[in-house]
Amino acid sequence: MNNKELFIGILSGTSMDSIDCGIFDFSGKKQKMIGFLENDFPKNLKKEIQKEYSNLVIDSNEHYLNKEISLIFSKYIKKIIAKSKIEIDEINSIGMHGQTISHGEKNGKYFSIQIGCPKTLSINTQINVVSDFRQTDIENGGQGAPLAPLYHEFLFKNHSINRGILNIGGIANISIIPSGNFKTWGCDIGPGNTLIDTWVKNKFQAEFDKDGKLSMQYLSNPDFLSILLNDDIFKKISSLSIEYFSYEWLKNKIDIYKNEFTSELSDGEILASLTDLPAHLYKMHSISKEKLCNIDELLVCGGGAFNQTIMLNLQKAFNFKVQTTDSVGVNPKIIESGLFAWLASCRVKNVALDYSGITGSRNPKKTIGNIYKPK
Repeated sequence: MNNKELFIGILSGTSMDSIDCGIFDFSGKKQKMIGFLENDFPKNLKKEIQKEYSNLVIDSNEHYLNKEISLIFSKYIKKIIAKSKIEIDEINSIGMHGQTISHGEKNGKYFSIQIGCPKTLSINTQINVVSDFRQTDIENGGQGAPLAPLYHEFLFKNHSINRGILNIGGIANISIIPSGNFKTWGCDIGPGNTLIDTWVKNKFQAEFDKDGKLSMQYLSNPDFLSILLNDDIFKKISSLSIEYFSYEWLKNKIDIYKNEFTSELSDGEILASLTDLPAHLYKMHSISKEKLCNIDELLVCGGGAFNQTIMLNLQKAFNFKVQTTDSVGVNPKIIESGLFAWLASCRVKNVALDYSGITGSRNPKKTIGNIYKPK
């Protein structure tokens, strides 16, 4: 008899560099990873999405790319199932996030737009698909993000120590997981990799700063860093979007520096300052809310965990232990796909998730996500 509870999590990051897909078993008290694939995001599809961006914002559901990305997802799902040597009917459900097109707030109302048709994915794989996680959180009165803190609690809760989790993707978010019976708390804190990637692409002709080797060659500029941090958006806790932290936003901050200071600001100094941001943003958000007081260790995950300059900056900024999630046996790469597999398992089991202290959801007894079946 097979007692496994297998769920797949699949998503593409905001930068459209890769499509992550993982199979996880939730039959025990903790998850077990069965298989993981990091797939290249098709370059032609990326160009099409960028070209059609304005049309996708207006009507993503009816756009041909909504189905196209699901066909790509189904291809990778079949690939990981075959590689893991399991049968399709062993998979309970797929948790699909899709490709974020736009996320934010307008006129006091939050919205989150992803492309990826769950019905198409379900029909092509013949597996139930759970999706619309952000949309259902917004329907429950939340901001749609961050969704990771409760999953971080599931993975990393330790009854002996207080842990902080820093997830550095395009946007960085934090989770504070107390050792006792206090509620887990979390929020978006600001740009993680998005500005670093943008600057490296424009000034260093590279896709990203691999292992932080470029930024490690330069020193952060304290005056420019202060200008970056002096943005009103960092003075409130809210769900954040990479759309806000655009190349234009960065150029505006550079112009402010040039108007206020006579000293030169090199491309390398800018890169080093952007790489220093996550540590300062973590400190700003956590201390201002008195949530950091007794943190014993900080675990880092997401793409930023592989940037050695970010890790060194974090280790210098705090007097507690700073390590990647690898130190507790969880590869930082698998956490996002694991999140959506876990959310799918919670929805299938009708487990209500209380995001009231995280996204602002006003209905802690509601499930999040919708289920789509092949028939």
